[in-house]
Amino acid sequence: MGDWSRRCSMPDIAAQLAQLPHLRREISQLTAEIERLRDAMPHATDVVKASAREYPYTEGCVTVSGIDLTATEARRYSLEISHKLSERSIRRDQLLDLADSLEREINKLPDSRHRQVLRLRYIEGLTIEETAEEMKYSVPQVCRLQKAALHDIE
Repeated sequence: MGDWSRRCSMPDIAAQLAQLPHLRREISQLTAEIERLRDAMPHATDVVKASAREYPYTEGCVTVSGIDLTATEARRYSLEISHKLSERSIRRDQLLDLADSLEREINKLPDSRHRQVLRLRYIEGLTIEETAEEMKYSVPQVCRLQKAALHDIE
């Protein structure tokens, strides 16, 4: 596994894979928070006179918008939001990298049944029973496949 095993600090692959549905949920939450923070940034919009860049230079109006940093309070608030945005974006990127590396390990497995079991169990978050039903296998058979898949991935 090389680089992947060094990046993950959890003791075993099953525990790491069990985190995938939670990682995806946290990524969604961070993405929503990032959008809320972006929407909370104080914006200013103004209409200004402008002309075309090329001849004939016809006059018109252009709407300009951006972050409003005129007031001290707005500037402080914008800096706070920018800091939070940066932190959330960094955390989301870290989680995406971790989730992607776990999924890449699953995709490397040569046995399709092993990939299916791990995807259903850890990416989609299904229970053993739901996985057995989805794959049309018995629960003990899914348990054996999962154990074999985890052994192959380690």
